[in-house]
Amino acid sequence: MQVINYLPSANQLALAHYTAQCAVDLLVEPFGTISDARDFWREYSSVIICFNRQDDLPAAMKALDDVTRHFIEQAELNPEFVENLADGYQLSLTITNDMGTGLYLIKPKELVINQGNSHE
Repeated sequence: MQVINYLPSANQLALAHYTAQCAVDLLVEPFGTISDARDFWREYSSVIICFNRQDDLPAAMKALDDVTRHFIEQAELNPEFVENLADGYQLSLTITNDMGTGLYLIKPKELVINQGNSHE
């Protein structure tokens, strides 16, 4: 599991390069340019939680604070949007405050997060 508080490059995500590039492209898309996206992320820090297939979900969830776990569950159960990525991954978003910051959840589609439990 990765917890990232900045707009990463594809090389900084623990995913296959093409999958990571798809994720970064989706993160930049609302802003038009990477520069504008970075400016927004500097001013209104969001968080990216990235799970891969090798992660131990219960252990990873226990390592997080209650607020982060809550927003992960919201990104899973009641997302603003869900986008499919390459290699069977998906990116979802939950907004965490009125300024538009949010928690982006990147995970394998088959990984179900429900109160810290994995059901496959």
